[in-house]
Amino acid sequence: MREDLRTTAAGRGEDHLPSTGRHALRDVPPIEEHRIAEPAGHVPTQRTLVRPYVLTRGRTQSRRHLAIEALVSTRAGAHWNGARLTGEFRSVRTLCHRPRSVAEVAATLSVPLGVVRVLLDDMAEQGLVTIHDTRVSAEGRPAMALMERVLHGLRRL
Repeated sequence: MREDLRTTAAGRGEDHLPSTGRHALRDVPPIEEHRIAEPAGHVPTQRTLVRPYVLTRGRTQSRRHLAIEALVSTRAGAHWNGARLTGEFRSVRTLCHRPRSVAEVAATLSVPLGVVRVLLDDMAEQGLVTIHDTRVSAEGRPAMALMERVLHGLRRL
């Protein structure tokens, strides 16, 4: 292969990349977009090439502790004006018409749990969502139905 480089470069008087072998340039086909049919009941998300922590302006901690099993729902009287309604906020609004756990929100939106905690905390501060207390049984454990939903959400992560 070194001979190919030397011969080609010497013969043409220019640098040339090999046309065969490990270092050869290959024609790369253009990337095509393929649409995949979304399952019924799918919550639309705005997919961007933005790194997740850009959404939280680099913050990794929420002001309040949000357990993964904490339930979140949109507030009925919330003012959803366009200035503060990011794509993620719109997705959470659609998703949380009925209470969802923090883990479910993270899994459904394909966003890291830490990012979702910060976003949900911001939304709660703005009065857009309600964060419900975690229900516990008489033994001090979360309700079984809630834990099953959280487990389902974690599996989707």
